[in-house]
Amino acid sequence: MSRTLSGTSVISGKMLEHWASGALDPERSFSADRVSSVKRGVFAMIAVFLAYSFLQAPSTVLIRPHPAIWRLVHGMAVVYLVSLTFLLFQTRDDARQFMKYLHPDLGVELPERSYGTDCRIYVPDHPKSRFNNVYEIIFDEFVIAHILGWWGKAIMIRNQPLLWVLSIGFELMELTFRHMLPNFNECWWDSIVLDILLCNWFGIWAGMKTVRYFDGRTYEWVGLSRQPNIISKVKRTLGQFTPAQWDKDEWYPLQGPWRFIQVLSLCIVFMAVELNTFFLKFCLWIPPRNPLIVYRLVLWWLIAIPTIREYNTYLQDSKYVKTLFSKPFKKVGSFCWLSLAICIVELLICIKFGHGLFPKSMPSWLITFWTAVASLLVMFLLVWTYKHYRTLIRKKI
Repeated sequence: MSRTLSGTSVISGKMLEHWASGALDPERSFSADRVSSVKRGVFAMIAVFLAYSFLQAPSTVLIRPHPAIWRLVHGMAVVYLVSLTFLLFQTRDDARQFMKYLHPDLGVELPERSYGTDCRIYVPDHPKSRFNNVYEIIFDEFVIAHILGWWGKAIMIRNQPLLWVLSIGFELMELTFRHMLPNFNECWWDSIVLDILLCNWFGIWAGMKTVRYFDGRTYEWVGLSRQPNIISKVKRTLGQFTPAQWDKDEWYPLQGPWRFIQVLSLCIVFMAVELNTFFLKFCLWIPPRNPLIVYRLVLWWLIAIPTIREYNTYLQDSKYVKTLFSKPFKKVGSFCWLSLAICIVELLICIKFGHGLFPKSMPSWLITFWTAVASLLVMFLLVWTYKHYRTLIRKKI
């Protein structure tokens, strides 16, 4: 059955490619302008590769809604990585102008909005409202996106302590880079009360509530044709697009020094991906409301779902002896390496294109703070490793 489907897909795809290339109407294809022809050729290349990925790319641990969907996501991630690599080898001005081919409104310098211009909660002389500063932040269109984002993260990570580490950690990242990006310049009540205690909390609570609701429930995944009525058929169809298991993930960061480093690495990569969003749109002049921002976030969400599942499965592998001095028998999944590569290339683009755009240097107190945190972390890991090693030696004796 799969071979028949693959053969039919290949034949149908080649027929569609033959028609789209203009081979059936050479006069029309010759009259098209060069830019349109190049665009169509590039999109056709991407479509061919995605079709191949849909059929032959490596499968991941996820089986819902269908392994082919995640193979397609794997192909989309590769296309995104290759596109970023091409962008990395351009100059900053050429990269900004190149973005016009992706969206006509790009390539124009944009003003950055600062949320910390006036941090007064009560403004008695404001013509609209005495609490206008608070109202502007609460009714900002990105508040809903903020909540939905943390709801999605909670469904992916499924571990409340780790989610709170990411929530507080990203606010520290905003505090660290506020001298570089005006968008990170927030008022204290915006960062602590609205972001952490309201938006992040509600998103995490709703996400974990969703996980707990489905966790432990028994499902009969019988075929669609065996459902007794139309309501059952609809539920079965919708259920195909939900995870096969809703178990809460256990990361056990305090199980040992090596496991702590592994979980800490996940947090660092996660926050780096989020920081790349703001630095990329600043360096490439992409406004927050541009659809490219949404496309990237949706793509990263699709990539992160199998990535986190593969990474958690790798850490929970029963064959892996959980000590600092042993090596895992199981390899990290392909999505993990692909996500790491995309994150690194995005970071390299931000570093290259951001050269000369940030004249303000980091405050000395921030340098002192992060130096102290790094030193304490290294000392903590060294002491913990020493004690852990002595415990292992005693058990062997």
